[in-house]
Amino acid sequence: MNEIEFLYENFFLFKGLDKKKIDKLINQNGIEKKKYLSGDLMLSNTTSSQIGIITKGKAIIKSGSDGAIIKKLGSFDLFGVASLFDEPSHLTYVQAITDCEVIAMSKEFVTNCILEEKTVSLNYIELLAKKIGFLNAKINAYTAKSAENKLYTYLLQQPRTDNYVELNQDMSLIAKMLGIGRATLYRAFDKLVNSGIITKKDKFIIFNEV
Repeated sequence: MNEIEFLYENFFLFKGLDKKKIDKLINQNGIEKKKYLSGDLMLSNTTSSQIGIITKGKAIIKSGSDGAIIKKLGSFDLFGVASLFDEPSHLTYVQAITDCEVIAMSKEFVTNCILEEKTVSLNYIELLAKKIGFLNAKINAYTAKSAENKLYTYLLQQPRTDNYVELNQDMSLIAKMLGIGRATLYRAFDKLVNSGIITKKDKFIIFNEV
């Protein structure tokens, strides 16, 4: 997939718009290609607010400029969505770990898209609502008492198809998010499986109590 195909078919802001309307939006000022060297900060409290789409290279999201890695980013991953309309005091930073090429969309560009197309504003609200749901899931997981309760609460908050979820996250990342060690995480999985609450098949988690 190239960047034009991504904008037409997969970019969340343009979901539901026809090609003619998308062409009109992307021909405005405020959307450009940027290049970053390995080690550059792509989003921080000193960089301009923007939504970035990585078209080449890899990056990481960190909690603070020298903090823990929250997420790894690759081709056609997004950054800056939640902080676009916030003051420039980001608690998270996006840093290139290889040379990167990015489609950058300024705050002014996104604002104009929202004002021109009602569908764009609804798409933005929908994505932010999903992010809020994810953060609520993390809060629930952190406040649960036992490791298995934390894990089960986390699993329940994941996008579900019928009675199963697909876990694409790295186990180390899940353990860090839940505030437990990897060994504790695996023991929590075993307890949930042995108790019959879930069945685990590779990266698929099946809920036996639905």
